Amino acid sequence: MNGEEHRPTRLLVQDAARLEDVELKHDRVRNLLKATGAHAVLLQDPANIAWFTAGGDMSRCSTEECANSVFVTPDARLFATNSVDSAQIFEREAFALGFQLKQREWFQPHSELVADLCRGRKVISDRNAGGTKSARRAIRALRLPLTNLETDRLKTLSKVAVHAVEATGHHLKVNATESEVAAEVSHRLLKRTVAAARIQVCADGRNERYRHWTFGDQPIKNYAVISCVARRWGLHVGVTRTICLHSVPQNLLAAFQKATLVHATGLFFSRHGEALADVWKKIHRIYEKFEMAGEWQKADQASVIGYSPSEVQLTPDSDHQLEAPVPMFWHPSVGPALVGDTVLCLPSANEQLTQSSTWPRISVKVKGREVICPGILLIPERGTVSADHAAIESDASAVYDLPEHPAEDSPSPVDSVWEMSVPSDDAVWQDDESAWSRESVFD
Repeated sequence: MNGEEHRPTRLLVQDAARLEDVELKHDRVRNLLKATGAHAVLLQDPANIAWFTAGGDMSRCSTEECANSVFVTPDARLFATNSVDSAQIFEREAFALGFQLKQREWFQPHSELVADLCRGRKVISDRNAGGTKSARRAIRALRLPLTNLETDRLKTLSKVAVHAVEATGHHLKVNATESEVAAEVSHRLLKRTVAAARIQVCADGRNERYRHWTFGDQPIKNYAVISCVARRWGLHVGVTRTICLHSVPQNLLAAFQKATLVHATGLFFSRHGEALADVWKKIHRIYEKFEMAGEWQKADQASVIGYSPSEVQLTPDSDHQLEAPVPMFWHPSVGPALVGDTVLCLPSANEQLTQSSTWPRISVKVKGREVICPGILLIPERGTVSADHAAIESDASAVYDLPEHPAEDSPSPVDSVWEMSVPSDDAVWQDDESAWSRESVFD
């Protein structure tokens, strides 16, 4: 028997959960069409297509110009594409999800195909394609709140993102360059079919001046911040960790403790029904209380995350109200310190998606309740345990009690859930020995 006879085949099987999710999305579109009086919606933004198709990835079969569109009426949903991409779309990205097909040859303009679909109809769109009326904000708003399938996927994606960042952090060595570390994070994501939407590796405090720094060729001498926004099924999740080599600079430790207080406050008060403007007041008070009033002006603090790394940004005048289930990526920074986690706001509880039991922890009490935040990982010189290591262990186990907010209303009496199961019994940084299989964890 030859190798061909032994090669495993991939069967095309209908995903009932995805089909149910697409039907839910179609209902939301129907309501939008009814409210606007339009006949159809034209989706061309890859994020909106991923949302409507319950995870279809158009980024792998598109050029800079739009090559694939989704056309939705109250009664039908249709892919407008070309003869090159149609097989991938209908066999991999949207198999058995109730889509019809309209295609042309790859060398024929996609705009002409779209024009044929829209002719004689009142069509709203997310990219204001020729002859359509732009409804970008209204369409984007349909992506929240998340569905059950999306929350399950976020939890899985979070485990992979945490593994990629923390495994890389545990392997960090002196003189490794920022770009080399970023490549390790990317490798750990890509081998599990996850894309890196953004990677930041900031060596020795570079992020204090450049808060949105990505990575360069600078070698890491003493410490580094690794931050990543990972994407799969169109969904995003963010996580940030700090690693010190041999010692912890006192200025970093002091700044990190303050950033953690802001971080814990944000995680705690991000609740179903809360207006972002009210959440902002809580963290702004922490900045003022601990004598860092100007720090919040140097970088953005948090965003509602989902099919975009920033669905809604937290600002002093945010008018958005959190409607569960909804995820938020908190990433406050103070001086050289940057902290970051994704929290899932649920109707009756919060779940910190990127919490890890294999990373140092700092416990912060907010309104008398414990919030667990990531600490600093200190990698001592081989065979030694320094005084700095003992100090950081002490700080990691300390409990910081935040002041009350006497002038503010108390939060609703709901319990926050800060536990999440570990992907495997092995430490997540034992990359070669981990329980992750060679196959994609998403297949």
